[in-house]
Amino acid sequence: MARAAKTVLSAHEKSVEQVVSFDKEGNVVVNKKSSASNKLMARRAIEAHLERKTLEKDLEEYYFEGI
Repeated sequence: MARAAKTVLSAHEKSVEQVVSFDKEGNVVVNKKSSASNKLMARRAIEAHLERKTLEKDLEEYYFEGI
């Protein structure tokens, strides 16, 4: 008989789970179905926001560098 595959997330896979993303308007969207704690979700949202701001700044600097 074939055994059913048991799906168990490791600690690493849980930490890699997508907790936050951005919508089309640029707002941070939190995945409420995530198994992460509220503190971790808040931290990920802040990190995503800061990373996005840094990338936008770098893109503007690169774009306007040649002008």
